[in-house]
Amino acid sequence: MKAMTLCDKITGKVIGTVLLKADTDFLEVSKAWHHYQKTNNSNLKEKADIYDFVSKGNWEMCEVLELIYFPHYD
Repeated sequence: MKAMTLCDKITGKVIGTVLLKADTDFLEVSKAWHHYQKTNNSNLKEKADIYDFVSKGNWEMCEVLELIYFPHYD
């Protein structure tokens, strides 16, 4: 399995992580994300949203991977 963290192209802020489906490579998702960011980023009215990205035709190559952070306690 491969996963990829996607960031806003202006701020570099993490938008979310996607799990790549079989036979999908990082370059395919990178190109799709770049295309999506032309109209959805922190510098525009429409902000980037990982669920929106996948639902706009990218579900064939990836799906949202929800990550939960658990801090380490001693």
